[in-house]
Amino acid sequence: MTDMLSLQDIVNELDGPREREPGIRRVVVAGEFESGKSSVINALLGKIAVPCNPGLPGRPVVKVNHSLHTMIFAEDKVGNGFQVETMEQLNETDNLAICDIRTSMPGMTRIEFVEVPHHPGKGILPADAKMMAEADLVIWVTISSQAWRLSEKSLIESMPELMRERCVLAVSRADHLRYVDDWEKIETRLQKEASPYFAEMVFIQASIRNLKACRQEEQAWIRTGGPTLASIIHDLTTTRRSTTAGEAA
Repeated sequence: MTDMLSLQDIVNELDGPREREPGIRRVVVAGEFESGKSSVINALLGKIAVPCNPGLPGRPVVKVNHSLHTMIFAEDKVGNGFQVETMEQLNETDNLAICDIRTSMPGMTRIEFVEVPHHPGKGILPADAKMMAEADLVIWVTISSQAWRLSEKSLIESMPELMRERCVLAVSRADHLRYVDDWEKIETRLQKEASPYFAEMVFIQASIRNLKACRQEEQAWIRTGGPTLASIIHDLTTTRRSTTAGEAA
């Protein structure tokens, strides 16, 4: 059972997600509707931390931060904050704005992952686009079977060019590709068409089966692509932070 906190603890925790603590690097995970954003975060953590289809009335901004104890905080669109024990308890919450998941993230204790929703017919809202622009790193998630559609290209092209130096393309659901030839064809096409917009590209195989196997064997986590992506995040955010510090000096 989740450790429940006092009211003051809840207030303190909910004040935090709006502004990053000093030294926290923010990684924004974005992509079109149902592209596999949650699966990418789960692959990074080597476990199912974010439900892939939680059944929420409206997909909120989902934040994932490090904590020794698993906790879930939420806030609706009028600013009411509360804590729940499971994501299922949020299914009846209307107008959910933020879901802040605190869970153990070994090796990534100073990183905050933010999954921004893509709204059918509206796309990414201006406030979320601003969050992408201010992030230390952006992971754009594209589905392997439909990778790099024109709508995705148009959105990425609208980003400032400097942002592309801290953008990574995550190709989700690669475990659904049945043949090696399919994988190679998609990779070749993406290298040709999408690589100018991204610093790195990685294929993600984060099926529920693979994620559950991560608990028993390290090789299962390696197969998801999570360690490769985690290494890329470390390299790019460390480089960006060093560069920013040098410019400030």
